[in-house]
Amino acid sequence: MSNSKIYLDHNATSPLLPEVSAAMAEVEHLAFANPSSPHWAGRDARILLEDSREKLAQALGTKPQEIFFTSGGSESNNTVLRQLLMTSGEKHIISSSVEHPSVLETCRILAEQQNIQFTELAVDSSGTLAPDDLSAAIRPETELISLISANNETGKLQSIEELTKITQQQQIPFHTDLVQAFGKIECDLSTSGIDYATATAHKLGGPRGIGLLYVREGTPFQSLISGGKQERARRAGTENVILAVGFAKAVEWYLKNQSKLNEQFFKYRQSVLEEIAKLEKIFINTDLENSLPNTLNFGCHGISAESLLISLDMDGVAVSTGSACSSGAMEASHVLLAMGISRAEAKSSLRISWGWSTSSEDIDYFCARLTHHILRLQAKNKTGNP
Repeated sequence: MSNSKIYLDHNATSPLLPEVSAAMAEVEHLAFANPSSPHWAGRDARILLEDSREKLAQALGTKPQEIFFTSGGSESNNTVLRQLLMTSGEKHIISSSVEHPSVLETCRILAEQQNIQFTELAVDSSGTLAPDDLSAAIRPETELISLISANNETGKLQSIEELTKITQQQQIPFHTDLVQAFGKIECDLSTSGIDYATATAHKLGGPRGIGLLYVREGTPFQSLISGGKQERARRAGTENVILAVGFAKAVEWYLKNQSKLNEQFFKYRQSVLEEIAKLEKIFINTDLENSLPNTLNFGCHGISAESLLISLDMDGVAVSTGSACSSGAMEASHVLLAMGISRAEAKSSLRISWGWSTSSEDIDYFCARLTHHILRLQAKNKTGNP
């Protein structure tokens, strides 16, 4: 095994930024109290919490009172979707076949167990959702539309602005999962047709265990977790002030460095593309014209992703086969299958994703080891020898 340690799985989680770690350590002695307490210690914690909320609201172009802290993206997504259980009558929800499992599986559970009608929109071979398909799926009883902004497996960016024009005309609440997009691309909700948005800190160098939920002022909302009156009675439970400070700092850092980072990320992706173009039987799953610059999903015909992942791991290179939330079993990606990619190709596909800690040397090392292992495995397939 190599002594090199190269981490190319930032879409699963990103290492903690040093600036974030320092910011959290700096306030640790100030943020120990319950921010709901009326005494001086509680007030100190409350000031830090609200300052963090305001910074996140500014980053999204929203009002602070529209931002609520949660434990992460999955809780935020479930909170939006499970509101449908709080009201009576016939209900219909629209989502897509390429959503994160916290949206797609929740929609399916609501349909199977709660008799809520669910339409799962298809995508084309690039992973694109057609606005006409959304228009055709809307019914009088449609109560919510939930569509992802940036796909966690392929990096595909959807035309959310175009899609929300349809929902605004129909006056149907629109939710988008911003978990992969927030901080990496512009996410200004001030003039958007988005009513609910979800994000999390750990995808961009912030701490795990904290996310946010944006609810546009005046939009219907029912809390998922009841109890205390924290977060304006919208999410019970004592807030973790230190994590909130870390979240705000991570977003602040990423937005400050966004242009420089994305320029680097495009170069990294081009370097990988140029390297794998030299190899035989390579296929690309990412829509290179319309995707996050930090993500590339690709494969090699005849070579399993599991074999490559293990080989690279032995060399100290961490990559992924898709969503980390379902990576315990090496199954074909539901996102790739939805794009019309064969099961064999899907099981041959790797996702690499880089972030703030990635260097050009990391990419060079990855390319060298990837090429070595693909050539080795191709030769093995031809001869049948190890």
